[in-house]
Amino acid sequence: MSILFNVWMLPILFILHDFEEIIFMPLWKTRHHQKLETFKKPFFGSVTQGSAFAVGVFEEFIILVFISGFCQITHNSLLYLSFVIAYTAHFIIHYIMCLQFRGYVPGVVTVTLELPMVLMIIFHYWPSDISLLSVVVYLYWPW
Repeated sequence: MSILFNVWMLPILFILHDFEEIIFMPLWKTRHHQKLETFKKPFFGSVTQGSAFAVGVFEEFIILVFISGFCQITHNSLLYLSFVIAYTAHFIIHYIMCLQFRGYVPGVVTVTLELPMVLMIIFHYWPSDISLLSVVVYLYWPW
């Protein structure tokens, strides 16, 4: 279980998730281009080729590797936690796209498989003196 809580898990989970998007997005956009044209905002932007999408993924991956290395060297678990939370928050976008599309959207399989893992990582790194529930209530309470 300790490998799950290693700071290098975030880039690993990220790249596995983006492999699904890189591999399936071009074919998916080609197969469903008529249905996708009915949406106001294009899914995955205007990118239609996996290689163009992969360049953006590579850039983000390099940033995550740098952040993970920095967090390991400095033992900065709060910075690591913030990036894990940001990565997890983007899962919501995949589920929203699935609901809008009413079917499979590239990335949703790995998002579903990774969700339990990233939640365990968040709970592991979450500071014990701060209630997770209080943060959720604060963020979503209609002031």
